[in-house]
Amino acid sequence: MKKIKYYLSLSLICFSFEISARSVLDVISENKNLTIFYSYLERTDLKRVLEKELPWNWTIFAPSNKAFRNASKNLTEEILEDEFYSKNILMDHLMTGHTTSLDVGEKISTQITVSNKPIQIYKSKRLYVKDMVVVDENLMGNNGVVHVIDCIMFVQPSSDDDRVSEELEEDFPITSCCMRENKEIELFKKSARNKF
Repeated sequence: MKKIKYYLSLSLICFSFEISARSVLDVISENKNLTIFYSYLERTDLKRVLEKELPWNWTIFAPSNKAFRNASKNLTEEILEDEFYSKNILMDHLMTGHTTSLDVGEKISTQITVSNKPIQIYKSKRLYVKDMVVVDENLMGNNGVVHVIDCIMFVQPSSDDDRVSEELEEDFPITSCCMRENKEIELFKKSARNKF
């Protein structure tokens, strides 16, 4: 019985080490549902940033392969195939800090993306980034957590979002949604150019 307990303890220690030895980049690169996202991280040089040992953890909202395959022709050609714009849109999916679904409740919390845009997160049965459902949550690495979403996220000032009333604008100054329409593509390009 003691031998069984010893082996079981040793197995659990090895299992724990294996989990903690994987970075968020490893989690992404080993996930068959995130191969396209990983290729964009390589292409935009964000992979190099995620490889660095930094004094903070990451929270990454990673668009699935389905998200990239369902992207409109204009989104693909004007944003994703352009080095400058694709890097900027991916930075909207990365946050410093470590936010799992256990850290989020029904009350909306605001997090800041690497591109310095606030996004709102809440949990009601499932984890949400504003109106986007997280389809696979809490993929843990030793330097953060990855959540999979089925769309490419567009973060914009609510004043630019014609779906938001003036009253809502005051409570929610930033809107996050799936980028689908040509108007969103143009607004994103304009805001990305104005940052630099």
